[in-house]
Amino acid sequence: MAVKLFIDTDIGSNVDDAFALALAAKLPNVEIIGVTTVGSMVAVRAQLARKILTTVGKRGVPVSAGCAQGLIEPPSRHVPEQSSVLDEVDKLFFPPANGVDLLRDAIRRHPGELIIVTLGAMTNLALALRTEPALCRLIRKVVMMAGTEASHYAETNVRNDPEAACIVFNSGVPFIMVPKDVTQHAIMPKELMDRVKNSDSPLCKLLWEKTKIWMQTTGASAPTLNDPLAIAIAVKPELAKLERVRVEVELHGTYTRGHTIVTPEPTGPGWIVRSVEWDKFWSLFEEAILS
Repeated sequence: MAVKLFIDTDIGSNVDDAFALALAAKLPNVEIIGVTTVGSMVAVRAQLARKILTTVGKRGVPVSAGCAQGLIEPPSRHVPEQSSVLDEVDKLFFPPANGVDLLRDAIRRHPGELIIVTLGAMTNLALALRTEPALCRLIRKVVMMAGTEASHYAETNVRNDPEAACIVFNSGVPFIMVPKDVTQHAIMPKELMDRVKNSDSPLCKLLWEKTKIWMQTTGASAPTLNDPLAIAIAVKPELAKLERVRVEVELHGTYTRGHTIVTPEPTGPGWIVRSVEWDKFWSLFEEAILS
């Protein structure tokens, strides 16, 4: 039976979102029920998501633009750097601006089956749960690339909308938190980068084009695949060692707003990833992307 994923992404800035969406689309026995975007310029981000899906033959996956700002955060005017890969045909796609509605409908249509993977701020999911609290009982689980436990800074996806993260972590929906403490080790090996760069597949050509833009923008030499790791764990949780926890989010600190406070708790509502079987992850990733 296929694993049903709903992916909420801020694709277009960090290149790892593109790799994550490509991984989900290429993994066997995975059905992408829908994709929503979050962050600045959500329509452009939706066009970028659709370009990935179209490239791998998944044109039928619904893609909608979601929330363009956090629940109380001011809107961002950041332009996704990777929007330069969009051609005139890509720009003919005008995504519906009903991301929260698409998410709610997907949850209702697949009660107890849907795994929601959040790769950006959790605004869309938080709004869905706040406007229709009964949805909490219908979601199989949420896997979020979010938060950090040991670092001195707030992780970006939580910092961009702490209130939304607080709502999701305290909703009662089972979750797996894939924290930055772990994902920071998912640096793409040079050998794998070379294989993507030299591949003739349309998907790899697109991913490499986006990777070049990201490297030019950031000055980094290799992408860190934070979001693909979340996708992999959503589909194959046995890749990770998990610990049962409760997670709180700091909402008021001048310097600590967005920090996640993780407390081990045997009856907590969710789990945190403590470690990953990296060889198995890289094997899964490479086989899917390069196949």
